[in-house]
Order: sequence, then structure tokens, then C-alpha cells
Amino acid sequence: MIGLVFAAEMHIRKNGWLEAGLPAMFNIGAFLIMNDFEIKELTYHLLAYSLVWILSDLLAHLTYTQPRRLKWPIRGIATVIAAVNYVLLIINGIRGEPAPAALCFGVYSLVSFLISLGYRQPKLMYGFTSSTSLFAAFLFQVYEMSKWIHPIMILGVLFYLIGYFLSHTKRMCTWGTPLQYSGLGLGLVVSVAAPVLGGLDAAIPVALAATLWAVEAFHRKNAWLGFPANILYFLAYFIVLFELRVDEMQFFSMGAALLGLIQHYLLNRSGAKTGAFITGSVSQLILLGTTYIQMLDTEELVYFAVLFLQSIAIMVYGIVIRSRSLTFAPIALVVLGVVTVIYSALRDISTVVLIGCTGIVLLLLGILAVILRERITRLGERLSSWEA
Repeated sequence: MIGLVFAAEMHIRKNGWLEAGLPAMFNIGAFLIMNDFEIKELTYHLLAYSLVWILSDLLAHLTYTQPRRLKWPIRGIATVIAAVNYVLLIINGIRGEPAPAALCFGVYSLVSFLISLGYRQPKLMYGFTSSTSLFAAFLFQVYEMSKWIHPIMILGVLFYLIGYFLSHTKRMCTWGTPLQYSGLGLGLVVSVAAPVLGGLDAAIPVALAATLWAVEAFHRKNAWLGFPANILYFLAYFIVLFELRVDEMQFFSMGAALLGLIQHYLLNRSGAKTGAFITGSVSQLILLGTTYIQMLDTEELVYFAVLFLQSIAIMVYGIVIRSRSLTFAPIALVVLGVVTVIYSALRDISTVVLIGCTGIVLLLLGILAVILRERITRLGERLSSWEA
């Protein structure tokens, strides 16, 4: 009742300083009421106190037209109380008390949605999306559903789809951006948790998160956004291989190289030449370097055949897109592989003989380069127009 008196006096006298009485008196009233009901849980108390300060500020914002001198201190106190409660709820929920956390985050989710509409600030929707995500996560833990990443990823997809739809409307376009970013952020959170929770089905939400990032990259026509998409796709691929107990390095390197070459193509088309060069170099180094190392370790010719076929594939791709690094680097690695195989086969021969044969081969190559110097010069002029 005293808080209502402060509210009435603030409007009658048009004195913004009297606003301090509203949340202060209401806070004392909330404390007394909760003590009467013998509610001792700290998180419930902080929930009530934060709502008192938040809703008091919202009420003043909607009804009081004069300058509000205390709006930022009141908002700061409300934010601090809510932030402390968020941390306590998350800690308690992880420690085995998900029911209070789910209840409180459900209330915070509803209030966050209301204040975002009341203030007409799209950025406040981040409070709604984060609270709703935490509410869903702890709610599923209440019902002992340990694989919470699947429903949370579905929630992230819904956020993104609603945001995508709103961003294409004239009146609501600014409201769509927070929802889209929230969906992308939830995808990253779920992807980090997926390998920890494990299971073959853990790859599904990661693949969905990667798809959201790929759609965002296509929508914004930004090839750099393809990096998170490719990394997440590779993570989903890695989870599948790990759960199937695949330990052959070729499967991992080929997946990484394929995604890297896709990103190289996107960056090359978008005009990011430096990024394309780095991505292409790293991709072929991962693919061909892994095969070469396995060939050295096992001394099996099958890996040389794999190295040869992989080099041919990369070289063809390099010729098609007119890239020097993706054309000559595979040739160099194949030559290195041939030399390695030859020296492995002839390692029982005297070192002097091997050095002499190597010198003769290099001398013949030098003579051939001198004879064909004009053709080599013309070839160099043609390749100068290629990308790095």
C-alpha cells in the first residue's frame, strides 16, 4: 500500500525521485509475504525481488511521461539481482535440483517476452530466448531426459525459422535478427555439448546446427560464415566415426579435406583470395600429409596408390579452378612419394651409389630444362594469370 502511495505521489507531483519508493516498498512486501508462506529457498526470493524491480521499472516506463532520474539505477539493481539468480539457478540445476531452475526460468522467459514488447526493444528478445532455452533444458532434466540436446536444437531451429520469417517482413524485420542469432548460438552450445553426451544420435543436432549456419551464409552471401558450418559438419562426421569405432585416419583426413575444399571454392568465388589460398593449402596438407605419413609408417604400397589418386583428384580440381597451389603441390607430393618408395626399395644398396644416381637424375633434369626453356617460359606466362 505504501508503494502505491509513492506511485500516486510520483504522478501527482511529477517528481521522478519518488520512483525509488515503488520497488523498495514492493520488495519489502515480497519479502514479508514469502516469509509468511515459509519459503526459504534463496532462488525463489531472488526471483520475486528481481521481478519487483523489473516490473516496477516497466510500469513507470509505460505510465510516467516525465523525466525519470532513477531509471538506470533501478534497472541496474534489477539486472544484478536477476544475474545473480541466473547463476545460482544454473549451479543448483547442474547439481541435481532442476525443478526450481525450470520453474524460475519459465517465469523469467514470460517476463522477458513481456518487457521486450513493453519497451519495444528487439535486443531484449535475447533475454527471452536464453531464458526459454534454460527452461527447456532443465525441464527435460526434471523428467530424466538426459539427451536434452535434441529438443534444445529443435527450439533453436524454431527460433531461427521464426526470425528468418520476421526478417523478411517490413514491420517486424528488426525483431527477426535476435531470434536468428539466438538459433545460431543455441546450435553452437548444443554442438559443444554433443560430444560430451555421446551417442550416435548426437550427430543429428550438430548437423542441424551446421545447416543453420550454411543457410545463414547463403542468406547473407558471406562465404566466411561457411567456416562454422564446415566445422560443425566435420564435428558431426567425427562423432559418427567415433561412435562406430573407426580408427583409420584416412576417413578423418578425407572428410576434413573435402569440407576444406568446399570452403576454398566458396571463398574463391566470393573474392577472398587470401582466405581461399590458406584454406586450400591446409586442406591438401591434411589430406596428402596424412597419407604420406601413413605410407612412411606402414611401408605399404597401398598408401602410395591412395596418395597418387588423392593427388590426381586435387590436381584436377586445381586445374578446373585455375589454382597454381592446388595443381603443383599435389605433383610435388607425388614426386616425393615416388622418391620415398624408390629409396625404400633400394635402401640396402650402398649410400654412395644412391647419391650418384640422384645426382645423375638431377643433372638430366637440368639438361632437359635448358632444352625446353622456351616452352617452360611460355607455360610460366600462361600460369601467371592463374590464382595462387
